[in-house]
Amino acid sequence: MLLVWALVIWAAAGCTTPTAFAGPLPVRNQHPAQLLVQSMPPRRAAVQEAGAVAARGEAAYTNLFLFGNHNGDQFVMDGEYLRAALAADVGLGGGFEFGIEVPVAHTSGGFLDDFVIGYHDLFGFPDQARSTNPKDVWEIEATRGGQTVWQVQSEAFELLDIPLTLTWSPCASGPPGAAPTPGFAWALRAGIELPTGNDERGYGSGQLDTTFGAVFEQRFEQAAVYGHLQHTFAGTPAPARREGFSFRDVSAAGIGVELPWAVDFAALVQLGFETSTLRELDLREANQDQLLLWVGGRWQVASAWSLEFAFGEDLIGHVSPDFTAWIGATWLPGR
Repeated sequence: MLLVWALVIWAAAGCTTPTAFAGPLPVRNQHPAQLLVQSMPPRRAAVQEAGAVAARGEAAYTNLFLFGNHNGDQFVMDGEYLRAALAADVGLGGGFEFGIEVPVAHTSGGFLDDFVIGYHDLFGFPDQARSTNPKDVWEIEATRGGQTVWQVQSEAFELLDIPLTLTWSPCASGPPGAAPTPGFAWALRAGIELPTGNDERGYGSGQLDTTFGAVFEQRFEQAAVYGHLQHTFAGTPAPARREGFSFRDVSAAGIGVELPWAVDFAALVQLGFETSTLRELDLREANQDQLLLWVGGRWQVASAWSLEFAFGEDLIGHVSPDFTAWIGATWLPGR
């Protein structure tokens, strides 16, 4: 699927002059349980020079719908979830770069159910009985043996856990948007996620998460390929711990392609894979691996500003969240 989309975009782009490669889109899985586990977003391998800053704002809006019941375990997920964040990456010198992100959430019954039903009908995606259930309602709850082990309460505004990351690259440093010189680059990174979210209401893990991973990129004259691998040692929210339930560690991987469409615009196609943190539940709607496809682009508005967008869709039925719309903006002050 990723290769097909990449070839279609490449063919449409033809022989345009390559835009500066700025890296993959920093999208992530919007499953409410996966959002409690630190996930370092896709990024390019090169780090910034000492003192350089890249600031980013982003928002992802997701429609959720999933039901499962097996052997006394039950999972219900219905509603819409907005995750917005402000982030900054700072070059430290010596091949290091520090990153911080402050995310918040808004949850509700939403308004997209009718649109998603029509969208799934148009493309032949599974309905999962969505059209026969009440629309625009909020409910997220996991139960085991009739006892609630985790739930998310609808809130107008909630602070989520705050992730901190440190990236080290032995490769030549440079700012985002550096000239598209062909070559291979890689980097190692690690992170912690501070338990600032309210785990009693479903917006935090209640414990410190730690993450380790690597990223790589292969730049060609007309395209760039990005990849990442990571593993997170997940914390478990207090309500789950009280019931003897544990959130499982999450392993993740991703690959993406950046292709120039014009001098100031690039198209991106990405795949993201994650293991489920709810693997202790004995039902496939909660414990299966998750795979998402992202299709989007980046518009270089000015030398210091870029705007980004993407649309995400789950590729494994009865697991991942439905349709996600993501937008972002990056500012490189002083560039």
